[in-house]
Amino acid sequence: MAGGSRRMWPLETRLGKGIWHATNPERFVSIMTEGLKAEPALSDQERWKTSRGSEFYPFVRKIGGVSLFDFERFNPDEYDRSHPLSNWRTFVPHRDDWGGAVWIQIDREMIGDRFISTDDLVVRWDQGGHHRHTIMPRIECACVGDIPTMAFVSAFLTWSRGEEIRDLVLAPFSATTYRSVLTAWSEAQSEGRTE
Repeated sequence: MAGGSRRMWPLETRLGKGIWHATNPERFVSIMTEGLKAEPALSDQERWKTSRGSEFYPFVRKIGGVSLFDFERFNPDEYDRSHPLSNWRTFVPHRDDWGGAVWIQIDREMIGDRFISTDDLVVRWDQGGHHRHTIMPRIECACVGDIPTMAFVSAFLTWSRGEEIRDLVLAPFSATTYRSVLTAWSEAQSEGRTE
């Protein structure tokens, strides 16, 4: 991530390497039980960009994938200029309506040929004429199909605009231990300290 005096963006040192999935902290226990599902057991009201119906679902959902982020070589100022309609800041460091996020790092090798890079995703979207289906060009990538927990490299919970971070233990995963970490986030939410 070269670039003289540019400003840092929240979580750059963590998210700048590897591929990542962001989720609501309240969903993490079920994800650790069943992995990341391309079609999770969530209502459309709980999912991203579904209010206009399936004709406008995000492109990664349309192709049966799990949406991932790849921020390697990412420069927010350049990206904002080249992709002014992209809403990456909605997810980084976390969605406002969630008040926090769990970021899960994925082992690219473990998902093998089901991985679609940021550039390849744009090509598929563009060449297929899928322009009514949203993507975040050049930072969104995908895994077609589900991602098992054994492909998880690391995870952390963040809130307060990325100022608060708690690393999470994945192996062995303990829902009880995670819930104790979640308590600090819940208390911050109730006190209005998650923005």
